[in-house]
Amino acid sequence: MGDLARRDVLSWLGKGALGAAALSVVGQEAAASPSGVTALVGATLIDGTGRPPVRDATIVLAGDRILAAGRHRDLPRGVRVVDVAGKYVIPGLWDLHTHASFFADTVAPLHVVQGVTGVREMWGQPETHDTRRRIEAGEVLGPRMVIASNIVDGPGAIWPGADVVRTPDEARAAVRGAKDGGADFVKVYSFLSPECYAAIAAEARRLRIPFAGHVPARVPVRDALAQHTHEHLYNLFTSTSDNADELYAKLRALPDDPADPNWWGRQSGRMERAAVATHSPARAAELFRAMARRGTWQSPTLFVERNMSRSPSSIVNDPVALDRLRYIPVDLRAQWQLIMSGRPERTPEEVAALLAFGDARMRLLRQMHEAGVGVVAGTDAGFAYVFPGFSLHDELALLVRAGLTPMAALRAATSEAARCLGLAHETGTVSAGKQADLVVLDADPLADITNVSRIHAVVSRGRYLGPADRARVLAEIEAAAQEPAEAPATPMGCCVH
Repeated sequence: MGDLARRDVLSWLGKGALGAAALSVVGQEAAASPSGVTALVGATLIDGTGRPPVRDATIVLAGDRILAAGRHRDLPRGVRVVDVAGKYVIPGLWDLHTHASFFADTVAPLHVVQGVTGVREMWGQPETHDTRRRIEAGEVLGPRMVIASNIVDGPGAIWPGADVVRTPDEARAAVRGAKDGGADFVKVYSFLSPECYAAIAAEARRLRIPFAGHVPARVPVRDALAQHTHEHLYNLFTSTSDNADELYAKLRALPDDPADPNWWGRQSGRMERAAVATHSPARAAELFRAMARRGTWQSPTLFVERNMSRSPSSIVNDPVALDRLRYIPVDLRAQWQLIMSGRPERTPEEVAALLAFGDARMRLLRQMHEAGVGVVAGTDAGFAYVFPGFSLHDELALLVRAGLTPMAALRAATSEAARCLGLAHETGTVSAGKQADLVVLDADPLADITNVSRIHAVVSRGRYLGPADRARVLAEIEAAAQEPAEAPATPMGCCVH
């Protein structure tokens, strides 16, 4: 863009398209952007704020910033115009529970081409940080990343490489190590003792670093409200049972390190399912009010829980999964197959019971949402048969099935996700001054939330990936997925399903 065109753009910005305050922030992007200024014109804009859609909108981008969004007609000279008439523009999506994004040639770009322009990685490893640095440097295509610490767990931990803490002093040291290691938050897990968990909460507060993850099996949800996000809807029926105190006393009486390392999945999971029969709506309402007051968020990961309720053979032979599997690196694919081979087949009756339990959890989620508890979209992508990018579309459909409106589900992956992460000033809405992450859809997601999968184009960090670009990237991912890739030796996932 020449000097004259740059002056025209800056003059246009100053005449009210943004206003003086925003101009001071993004005017430099417009002036310095080597690729000039791009305007997407003619689409319906669903900006992520919850406001009604804007028809025939114009979204103006320069570098990695949105310059303007709304009804603008008088575009200045030198602007590249992309006609997206008849399309729908939404903010770039966030998946707030992912794994394995360190596969920089496959998993990382797969998120982006499916519209997921930001992720929260729930198991931070050195390779994860390396990939984030490469993405930020522009060396590889990938989402913006918020990265957890190593998993902090107690005796009986099932994942190799987790930081196992047995005393409050060890728990506090793990928090300090996470902070010193550059983690954005501390990841807590299911086997932590109540004493170690309390020590983590206190040390995290002292060091001003959030902690998030599983509510430990022996910690009632009401005692975990300082935890920033709760994952997977775990422990809610145990915590809202009329017999909650008795149930937690039984859990605390279990040995820390029994011969069966999966005591949590076998004992606590059974107890949670049985507690549906003694569920107290009054206890639940009180708990959800407390969560809303405290600002505790729920990341329900409905898709992975529902998927893992099925029999292993039906998961691995699912035609949709088989089609998506070609984009998964061979090393990760092998780990998924190993995980599934270790699972027993389920009878139709067992599957029906697990799906019914999932329905009960979705009813609780609706009540939480209606009580004002913040709900964010996460998938567990990277865990067995949870596909990066694709599965977030599945998750949004399940959020709607659980009772959220399409707008609320969409915001769970955009503006609410940004607010949860403390990044609402940077991302989550299509607004002047925000980062240039967008998804252009062929159909209206508010009419049918599954339309989030009908992607026409993605804008990631200001880079427009149209249909041909997306096809090319997908072909590159498919080719790269067939080659062995270096990755951590630990399994890809963090969860017991």
